[in-house]
Amino acid sequence: MRLYERFRVLWPLTLIVLVAACDNDDDAGAPAAEVPASYAFERNGLSTVDFSGQTDRLNMLAEIKAYIASANNGDKISGEHIMDMFQNLNAPFDDEALNSSTRKLEDKTLISEAGALKDMFAKVAEVSADVADNGTLAAQGIPGKLPRGSGYILVNEKGWEFSQFVEKGLMGSCFYHQIYNVYLTDGRVGDGVDNTNVVEGTNYTAMEHHWDEAFGYFGVPLDFPQGDVVLEDDEDRFWAEYTHKANPFLGTNKLLMDAYLTGRTAIVNKDYQVRDAQRAVLYAGHELVAAASALHYINEAISDFNNGDTGNAFHHLSEGYPFVKALQYSPYKRISQAQVVKILSEDLGTDGDFWTVTIAGLNQAKSTLVLVYEELEPVKDQL
Repeated sequence: MRLYERFRVLWPLTLIVLVAACDNDDDAGAPAAEVPASYAFERNGLSTVDFSGQTDRLNMLAEIKAYIASANNGDKISGEHIMDMFQNLNAPFDDEALNSSTRKLEDKTLISEAGALKDMFAKVAEVSADVADNGTLAAQGIPGKLPRGSGYILVNEKGWEFSQFVEKGLMGSCFYHQIYNVYLTDGRVGDGVDNTNVVEGTNYTAMEHHWDEAFGYFGVPLDFPQGDVVLEDDEDRFWAEYTHKANPFLGTNKLLMDAYLTGRTAIVNKDYQVRDAQRAVLYAGHELVAAASALHYINEAISDFNNGDTGNAFHHLSEGYPFVKALQYSPYKRISQAQVVKILSEDLGTDGDFWTVTIAGLNQAKSTLVLVYEELEPVKDQL
């Protein structure tokens, strides 16, 4: 049975367990909460949901990406300014609410990846200045501008498009890392976490809040995915965007949203068996979205190379490469670390150098992903 099929079976079973658990609640006088249609939970008539810190960081990344992408138009950009945005120093954002926020991306990003990103901030500034002054064209081993369509993209010496690597890189090393290794862990939503007392000055328990913070990095609307889903501009981004893109092939919208809703309801009902079942669904479901996104961009790159379109090929590889990297951040990942390393350092070019990518290598990466994530097999050419 395929993984998604197991989830579809798990969902009704989860409801049964949830109802049974509610019947057996020690607090017999309290009515059991039912799974709501939207991500709305209340206590004494007031919302218990707060993930404003996660929304701030999503908005910060949106501004960082837009600023770096402006270099594709020939603008000189400042590495210090990008660093200020990453560290939220010196009021770097157009959105004044972000400047007054105490949140920052830097302190939530994997330390091992934060250093590489900082190096990239400095590099993109250097390359943007060179391109603006000299019009340097990119080539193997030479950073510069690379024709794409009617314009250009700015790439490093390996052909990595800066804006895509920063955006998708932080989607994995910050957003997925925080979901996987912080907010869904036993240390934040496990049995030892307080789910009885309301945190001082708030209307939520610590366990409720931590679950909500994981949901915040998902980035979808509260009523997702009811009706004919249309994501607004400030929603059609990051993992919400890619979950929705994978949905026609893998049913990822309902899979993940049901898990967040059911798990949060189980926390309200203190039904930790159901909570843990939903945690497992979330780990696997988020990983599947990253795998499907990586496969999609590998398919795009194969098509681009076959058409002799290097600019679009490097653009799509710059999106796919970080999605492969994102697979490694889950502590329960299905793909092995050796498989991730091989895709990144061999299949997508020698040491990730896109100038050395071959169609055979891309097909090998595709085969590995399909082998590991069997749900991708029926749709491997449609993604």
